[in-house]
Order: sequence, then structure tokens, then C-alpha cells
Amino acid sequence: MYGIAKNFTLFLVRQLGNEDVQDKVHDVFVTTAQAITSGKLRDPERLVPFVTTVTRFYTYGQIERRSRLRKMESNVEELNMADARVDLEQSAYRRQRREIVTEILDNMKDRDRDLLDRFYMQEQSKEQICREMQLTPTQFRLFKSKAKSRFAKLGAVRLQCGAIAS
Repeated sequence: MYGIAKNFTLFLVRQLGNEDVQDKVHDVFVTTAQAITSGKLRDPERLVPFVTTVTRFYTYGQIERRSRLRKMESNVEELNMADARVDLEQSAYRRQRREIVTEILDNMKDRDRDLLDRFYMQEQSKEQICREMQLTPTQFRLFKSKAKSRFAKLGAVRLQCGAIAS
């Protein structure tokens, strides 16, 4: 099976670059092995397409993670620390925003709160979340979409009323 995972080396290099490519191949191998162990592969004849799918999801997750890191780095570069008042205002704003987010999350279902926290706050990969929460990729996508929608609705209510009415 490791040989099959190694066949995707060129794809990984083209998509993600050749830095740590052997680690990336190993990540794909481990993810595939864990998925097979947990019964995700229903038809052993479909092993190669299964590894292809795992590799693609791994690649998408890595690209998304890099994108988030670039955004965070650019946000840090944009900060102007020269004026202490701006820093205090930003700090108060961030604290208030965290309080509102926490309040909204506290009013959500445990699964939705856990999924949003893992993905956006802890920045776990989709694969890791699916594995640990025992979700299929489709369930992950649907649950995340519904949770984001619910979060947005609760946020709109919170901003209009000043408090969430559960």
C-alpha cells in the first residue's frame, strides 16, 4: 500500500511543492491506513481510487491551511503598533469579538460547536475532524455548512438585539 501512496508523489510535488514530499506521502499513507482500518474502504478492488481521493483531500487541506496562514501573516503585517491607543482599541475590539463568538457558540448544539471550533479555531484538517468525529467527508461538509449558517443567524440576532434568544 505504501507503494501506491508513493505513486502520488508527482501529484503532491505539483500541487504542494517538493519540500518535505516524503512526509506528505507518509501522511497520505497513514491517513489511508487509518481510513481502511476504520472500515471506510468498502470494496478492496477500489483501493487505487480510494488512495486518489485521500490524496486529493489531503492536498486540498494543505492548500487551505497555507491560505489561512498567509492571511494571518498579512494581517499581522498590517498592524500598526506605533500608537498605543490603536493597540488598546484593537485589543478591546478583539476581546469583545471573542466574547460574542463564545456566547454564540454556547448557544449551539455540541456537535456544531465542536466542529466549528476544531476547524476554525484549532485549524484541524478536514481529515482529522472526520476521523475523530467519525464523519464522512459529505457529513463533514453538510454539518459544517449548517453550523456556519446557524452561527451566522445567531450572530445577526446577537448584533440586532444585544443578546441571543435561544
